[in-house]
Amino acid sequence: MPKYSKKVQLLVTDDQYRELEDIAAQRHTKLGTLVREAVVEYHLKKNKQRRIAEAVDRLLSFPEVEAPNDYQIWEEEYLRGKYSCP
Repeated sequence: MPKYSKKVQLLVTDDQYRELEDIAAQRHTKLGTLVREAVVEYHLKKNKQRRIAEAVDRLLSFPEVEAPNDYQIWEEEYLRGKYSCP
């Protein structure tokens, strides 16, 4: 179980609080857990998905490169160029 160390304060109306308490009771969980799960589902997961999509877009934006005809020769040339001193 994660160790939570940061506190977030949230103000809601009396009606919202009662409704959240009812939902938490129905799910047999604490109100804090209910709110934390909502934050994870709504904001954190969407943010992670957005970052992944941006990374994929960046990868797909690279120009196409032809595959070498002979990988062994290409690798030798690449390594020779990579480790040669200018």
